[in-house]
Amino acid sequence: MKLKYWIYAARIYTLPLSFSGVTLSFFISKSRTNVSITAYILCVITALLLQILANFSNDYGDSITGVDNLKRVGPKRTVQCGFISLSEMKKAIYIFSILSFFSGLLLFCKTILWKNFFIFILYFIGIFICIYSSIKYSIGSNPYGYKIGMGDLFVMIFFGVLSIKGSYFLYTYTLCVDIFILSLSIGFLNVGVLNINNMRDLNNDCENRKYTIPVWLGIKYAKLYHAFIILISIFLGSYFIFLNQKTVYQWFFFIFTVIFLILHIKNIIYIKEKKLFNSELKKLVILTFLYELGIGIGFIL
Repeated sequence: MKLKYWIYAARIYTLPLSFSGVTLSFFISKSRTNVSITAYILCVITALLLQILANFSNDYGDSITGVDNLKRVGPKRTVQCGFISLSEMKKAIYIFSILSFFSGLLLFCKTILWKNFFIFILYFIGIFICIYSSIKYSIGSNPYGYKIGMGDLFVMIFFGVLSIKGSYFLYTYTLCVDIFILSLSIGFLNVGVLNINNMRDLNNDCENRKYTIPVWLGIKYAKLYHAFIILISIFLGSYFIFLNQKTVYQWFFFIFTVIFLILHIKNIIYIKEKKLFNSELKKLVILTFLYELGIGIGFIL
């Protein structure tokens, strides 16, 4: 039965990254104004569909380029192992592209179509860019995920700025500087998740001409880069709470998560075996989810 392989290919453990972003902005929006629950649900569905599309595309693209091979330290991929064929994965990419488009279109019609047609057109174009970027990360003759720093930049944009600030605008129809600061904080944590993945597969990526930040810096400085982006995220998050502090709960949830993020940095610095990056990657996904959830819950208590 192939259902379990499709679930595996969707990389369920990464999906909290997209879910938590739009949920965080919803909680903050809810504390400031009246927000439609329908808009939130559509945001969640669209974000999840786009991330699954990106994961399927990565599985497909990396198998074609040879990045997914027997030397790879990370989890085996479904196309590489023959669990799902190239043609089946290609069809799935088409299906999730269509689903993402219509989900996004429904979201924009619900939230902004009758308020500002110009903004609606911008978001309409934006959904095409999101779909295209989800696919082009690993697929094509010149995938941007194989260029130095481009993967990190696009993760910052899509999982940080667009996830938080983009959804916040759909909820409230307002632009706020503090939300932009928060979106950068969340973006850096998501870049950290990608960086662990790239540190783990550094040698294999280098051999297959996938030039990630760790390939460029080397493992020693890639670890320092990782510590830097996590600390910057913590600083920006604390500044956001300082600007919006209302109750002690905001700091309590924040500090609780930060303690584990600091321990995570320590673990990354002292890792010797690359396979140990797998557990730290999953740990950072969970911590990112708790970090966002904690900030959001702190706002509504």
